[in-house]
Formats: sequence, structure tokens, C-alpha cells
Amino acid sequence: MAILSSATVDEILLSGRAGNRKLNETSVQLDVWKAFAANPNAPIDLLLTPMDSIEASTIAKKLLLELADRPTDDYAREEDGRWRPARRIAPLEGVVAVRLTFFDFLAAVLPSTGLDIHQAIRTLKDFFGLPLARSELDIVPGAGSRSSPIRTVTFSQLEDHKTKMLGRLAPDLRTALLALLILAPQPTTDQNALSEPYLDLDRLLEDLPRRLDHAIYRVSRNRDVHPMAAASVNTIKADAARRVFDISCRGVTWAVIDSGIDGAHPAFIDHAAGDLSIRVKKAYDFGELRSLVAYDAMILPQHRDYLAGMMVNKLDLQPATARASVDRLLEAADNGRPYDWEILSQLLLTRPDRLPTPRQGDRPIGHGTHVAGVLAADWREGDDIFFQGVCPDLMLYDLRVIADTIEDTEFAVIGALEFVRWLNTRNRHMAIHGVNLSIGLVHDKADYACGRTPVCQACEVTVDSGVVVVAAAGNWGAQKFVLDGGAVYDGYADVSIADPGNADSVITVGSTHRDRPHEYGVSFFSSRGPTGDGRSKPDVVAPGERIDGPLPDLGYGRLDGTSMSAPHVSGVAALLMARSAEFIGKPRDVKAVILGTATDLKRERHFQGAGLVDALRALQAR
Repeated sequence: MAILSSATVDEILLSGRAGNRKLNETSVQLDVWKAFAANPNAPIDLLLTPMDSIEASTIAKKLLLELADRPTDDYAREEDGRWRPARRIAPLEGVVAVRLTFFDFLAAVLPSTGLDIHQAIRTLKDFFGLPLARSELDIVPGAGSRSSPIRTVTFSQLEDHKTKMLGRLAPDLRTALLALLILAPQPTTDQNALSEPYLDLDRLLEDLPRRLDHAIYRVSRNRDVHPMAAASVNTIKADAARRVFDISCRGVTWAVIDSGIDGAHPAFIDHAAGDLSIRVKKAYDFGELRSLVAYDAMILPQHRDYLAGMMVNKLDLQPATARASVDRLLEAADNGRPYDWEILSQLLLTRPDRLPTPRQGDRPIGHGTHVAGVLAADWREGDDIFFQGVCPDLMLYDLRVIADTIEDTEFAVIGALEFVRWLNTRNRHMAIHGVNLSIGLVHDKADYACGRTPVCQACEVTVDSGVVVVAAAGNWGAQKFVLDGGAVYDGYADVSIADPGNADSVITVGSTHRDRPHEYGVSFFSSRGPTGDGRSKPDVVAPGERIDGPLPDLGYGRLDGTSMSAPHVSGVAALLMARSAEFIGKPRDVKAVILGTATDLKRERHFQGAGLVDALRALQAR
């Protein structure tokens, strides 16, 4: 297969008969094509968004059946005994994760986006036999031709056709041309036109299924998740707000979707309950989700045995009860139905007082513990208060999505958000009132309608369900720019908000100085707005520079980033709901109050949003 540059992919997909309009007219995002083009022999981790009328589990089952006869890597057995399939086909509400080679992508996914790749290649094959000088030909599907039939084509010939025909190709033919360029053997420098290897078009058409439907709305990459990593409590007046209104947040619960909370840390002791109880109610490891319940793992008897044994050991279940639960998961996979979260949650359950040790070192990742501490720490030494967060008696759920594994992806975050929604449907009262996302995913403006990526969509659905979602704006505000002549200019990057901060209903938080916000303004690293589609972001700013907080193993230290800013705002939202129950289940009202009562720092709107969050003024608003 051939390696193509990112510029070549842009040239093929963004050009057209109307010129280069920077418009991708396929359902497959540019970063997917670029990933395959850069390393065509490597499988790529994808997220498939189904059409609104189609269940994600239906897509997953369909993929499992269509790919069953295609060769793939052997199943890998992990050290703990589980079996990891190469593709790991796993559905959630509104998205399917799958790891595919380029040919499997062409055969099983592309036809489900409404693009008839088989017919497009046949049409190109016919046109390849035309004299290249026929510039008057408007090349579209179904156009007449007097071509000489060809059976093979080389990479160099495809390059020649691209140069002379590209501006006259319809979108589906440009997509087919890109696919052929990736599939064609790349010539070496010592090969001439006669010795160059060729791509057998007839064989390719035989191998590609003739199928067309429109079940998949979008194909995107399963993006990596990055952490956006106290006098600051006084800066937002949270201490004054608690004193004036005498607020307890014990009746409010917040989910921290992050690297995990060290629940054994004294900062999270539940002092009101006594007996060394902790305020981290439960912990779940969503980095495990996909490998545990992938459809192509579930069909293996050995994997089902592993799951049953896991439930017996972890939950102290009887073997027959555990086996019945696993059989229910298998039945759902066999019938293309969504999994039962009642069972999934048991598989993901982990100890809240223990963090896994990363492979690269002997200390757990401290990001999530620090974020949770800024939000809700209550660290006391005897009768003395050593450190307190914004809401010192707030209850927490620890939803882990960041670890030292390849599973630190968008899929895990989407799964955690879906779990929050499910948990809130189990009772008449809300189990989780808000979510803190001090994480970021790189957003490429050329790939998506801004705020419509899978993780942003999951956030919107979560807000619609009545949950407040607070997200870090990102730490990509300061960038280096290379000028003509090679000079380097240090400056700020507009339109640098990270996902999921681009979601409209999310409260997106930038960073300011921890105790001198009016003097120093917006932090140099804080991502700037507006969004790629012109909406104002960030929404507010909060302290994010040199923020104190707890770290694992009885640790304490300072971290920087919008990761530290977001939990300040989560805390203010929790205080609002604790003081006035009418805000519970109304996240947009909470957002409106926080934005409406923020303190203007007199900075550019796309830098500061509405300004510095003000807890005291927010609580006085109603």
C-alpha cells in the first residue's frame, strides 16, 4: 500500500469542480482518511455514529457478521487471562467503537455511509481507459464513455489521472480515487514504468462486496483523551458563600470523569459520618469497558468464562448467578441489542480507595485526585483544617477514563456519560447531579461541525437528561507560529477550545491567576474562542495557575491548567443546587446564573467569556 501526505488527502477530498471549498463531502472525517493514508497497513480505531433511526448495537452486530470471514490478527490473551480481539467491536448509545484495517473499512463501513464504493471504482476503471486529454468531459457517475477496458493500474498512473482529472470528479469518485491511491503498491525509487507493481482492479472489485445502505451517519477517529492539567477557593468567593449561606452539599453528588480519585486520601473522609467513611461513593473503571464487552470478544467461550470468574471474585456472586449475567450479555450481543448497564456496571466496579499503578512508574496518576480535591476536599489534621475545596462535604463518583493504557479514548468518556444517565433513571431522584470533565480532545475544525463530535453529542444528551456538565476549555491557547523566512512567533491561538468544551450546553471553563485575576487576566495557556462555528467560548474563567490540592498516597502539591479551573465552577454549580433544590435537574438554569453573575475582568470576550466565576454573587441571584 502507498503512503500519502496529509496535503494529498486534502487536495483530493476538498477539491472539486467548483474549486477548493474546504468542504469534505463524505461522511468519513478527514482525520480518518489521513490516518489510513499515513500508515495504510495499520488498523485505525474508529467511532461510528449511526443514523438517528438505527441502534448502535444493530450496527455492531452487522459489523460482527460481515467481518466474521475476513482474516484478522489472532486473539491476544492478556496477563490477567482475558482475551482481546483485534477489532473490539463495542456499542454504546449512539456510537460504535471498532478497530479496522483499511480494506475492512472499505468493505464493511464505507458502503453503510451511503457511498457505493464498488460502483465508484467501476466508474473510475472505465474512465481510466479514456484519453486523458479529453478535458471537455465532465466526469460524473453514469456519464457515457468510449473507454478501452483496463484491468490494472499503477500508483504512478493514478497520480497522473489525479493531476489531469481531479477538478472534474464528483465527490464519490474523488473518494474512490483516494482509496485506490492508498491501496496501490508504492513504487520504489529504482523502479521504472515497466517494472512498477500494479493494483489489480478486477480482483479488487471481486473482493469488495456489492452492498449499499445508509446506516452510518459519521465515521470519526476514537480520539485520545488528555488531562488538562487553595487560595483559589477564596478568589471565586466560595468560602464567603459557604459562610454567608451556611450551605451543606451532602445532598448533592458529582461525578469526576478523570484518571481516578485516591479515596483513601484523608481529603475525602466523610467527617459527618465518622468511622473513616469516605465521600467517594463508588468507583468505576471505564478504561476496561471496551475490552470486557466487545462483541467479538463476547463470542469466545474463554472470554465468557473470564467474565463469570471476574464477577464471582469481585462481587462474591454464586457461579450460577454470574454465568446467568454473562449469558444475558451474550444474548444482547447475539441479537444486536444494547447491553444491560446493570451488568456492565458490576463488571466495571472497582475499589474507590485504591488507584492502579501506571506501568511507567511507581506512583498512581494524580490528576483525578487533584481535580476532585479542588472540588470537594476536606483535609483535616485533628481539629485543624489543612485544605478544603469548594464544596468540602460534596459526595463523589469516581469514573476513571485516563490510565496508562491504549484505552484512554473518547469511547471511554462517552461510556461514562451514558452510565451517568442510566444511573439517574434507576430512581425517582437523581443519583448524580453534575459531571466534571477536566480532560480535552483535540478538535480539528476541518473534520467536524463544531460541537457535533461524538463526545460533544454525548454531553448534550447528558445535559438534556438534567445533569450539569462542566468541561475544561483546554491548554492550547499559547502556540508558536512559523513565519515566512523561518522566524518563530510566540502568540495565542484563536479557535483553540478543546472538546468537549465545544458542546453548546456545557459550561466551558478557561483559566486565570489563582489570587490576582484582575491583574494578570487570562492565563497564557488557556484555550481561546470562539468555537469553529462562531459561538462564544469559553463561558467563564476560574483559577487555574499553581493550584494547591491533594495528590495520591497522602500527597499534596500544585498543578496548572484549565483542569484545575473546571472543578471550581463545578463547585459553584453544586453550591447552587445545595442552596436551592429548584436548580436540580435544570442545568441550563444553573449555567445562566453562573454566567450572569460572573465578574468581568475587562478582557477580550473570546479569552474570558463572561468573566471570573463568582460563587457569592451566584448564590445571591435567587
